Amino acid sequence: MEPGKVVSTGPAVDLKALCPQGAHTASPIPPAKLIVVVEVEPGQGSGLKESHGPTLLLEGSKSLRLLQPGTLEPQEHCFIFDRVLGPGAAQEAEQELLTQIQPMLASVGQGYNTALLLQGRETMAHWFVPQVLQVLFEEALPLCGSGPVLCTLSLVQISPSGQTQDLLSPCLEDLPVLDVTPLGLVVKDAREVEVSDARAASELYLKAAGHEARDCPLLRVLAGEAAGEEEGSLPWIVSWLLEGNSYSSLLLRLDPQGGSSPTLLQAALLGASGKRVQVKEVRPTLWNAVEEMRARRDTLKTLRSVLLGDILTDGGLSQFERALWELQAHQAPDVALQFFLAQARRQRLREQYRIWIQEELKHVEHQEGGACKQSKGMVAEEACEEGETQWKERTVLKLQVEALQAERDMAEHDLVALYDLYVQATRARTCHLLQGLWEEKAMATEHHHRSLLAGVLQDTIDLALRTQELQSRNQQLEQSADCAGVLPGEEPDQGRYGATFRCPHS
Repeated sequence: MEPGKVVSTGPAVDLKALCPQGAHTASPIPPAKLIVVVEVEPGQGSGLKESHGPTLLLEGSKSLRLLQPGTLEPQEHCFIFDRVLGPGAAQEAEQELLTQIQPMLASVGQGYNTALLLQGRETMAHWFVPQVLQVLFEEALPLCGSGPVLCTLSLVQISPSGQTQDLLSPCLEDLPVLDVTPLGLVVKDAREVEVSDARAASELYLKAAGHEARDCPLLRVLAGEAAGEEEGSLPWIVSWLLEGNSYSSLLLRLDPQGGSSPTLLQAALLGASGKRVQVKEVRPTLWNAVEEMRARRDTLKTLRSVLLGDILTDGGLSQFERALWELQAHQAPDVALQFFLAQARRQRLREQYRIWIQEELKHVEHQEGGACKQSKGMVAEEACEEGETQWKERTVLKLQVEALQAERDMAEHDLVALYDLYVQATRARTCHLLQGLWEEKAMATEHHHRSLLAGVLQDTIDLALRTQELQSRNQQLEQSADCAGVLPGEEPDQGRYGATFRCPHS
């Protein structure tokens, strides 16, 4: 079962938790509305100023007024949001948004998708996203039940040009973004790394994402300028996150003098205000492996019958290609990635035992120091120090043996798991190799059959031409016989055609 995901821009965070079947049930959640928290840049919101650009005025905690300079008199537009904050309230805006989206993050544990979009604060995402991950783990994991839960993290960077790069992979290839039912947006071939808690997820995010700014076209999408964009492009993805099957929230940091045109700013605020009052139904993306396998088999049967038919559409061909990709992706696990993850787990275990040994040594030194102080009058100081050293060495050796045993047990477990993965990957590669050989053999057989068919057709054509030629000659012979008065097959008359000879001696 796949609970959903949390996405934020600039850097994209995609966290999925795999809960066991039946560990939770999707409780009814009311229809979703867009949550919008607005923060006005410093220098705005304090009052009217002489400016050639638009001016933002705060009216209460939820109202914002936009003044557009005009030829005769300024135009005023009022917008209502969930919270509007003035200059110097960056941390308050973030805490307000976290409070607003806390129920949304909790719904991830029940199988719902959640999207978080940042505008104007892309450079601050490197320390705000870890807070979101912390709240996510605190709120969503308890709803997954008491059984084992698998949490994975994928990090994908999408450029304004539409190129998608996997930040957890050294490859720089462009990955396609697909809308896969019922999961939603899925990045093809993106790596997923297992994370145990919010700290591990945040460390992985900070290591991979970096601190560079991201150019997010959120204002254009809110203004309605992204309609008709190509599937997989960044505006299309942002539109899907706002209007698709997910709970959505916005954190807007507005700067009227920041370069955005007054028309775009007004249209974006109008679009955000309109989307905020719209109600949409969000459905859980609960994952049932048995039903999904049955559905995939039915789909493959349908696609196979379509391939055997006379008409093959582009849509059917793309569905068949996606089904083959999913089968290959599930059949061939990444053994190298699992090996490095196992190596990292053992390294983390060694670090934990190292810290534990240091703490135990401090505790032993404290106990031995007190014992030596009490026995100084009865036992020589040298004997006490020697006994303390021996006791410390025995304690260190004992703890090191325990650490090595734990690491050995984990290594044996990882070895068995890696062996199973290697067997699966080998079988998958063998199947793919056999499939490739079968395709090559099928192509060679088809080429041979086509050659034989071409030879047979050529022989048939030659035979037909020869038959036609013989028929033509036969007709010519019949016509010649008719002209001579002899029926076909009749012997010529000797008396009629014979010559008279005289004997020379008569």
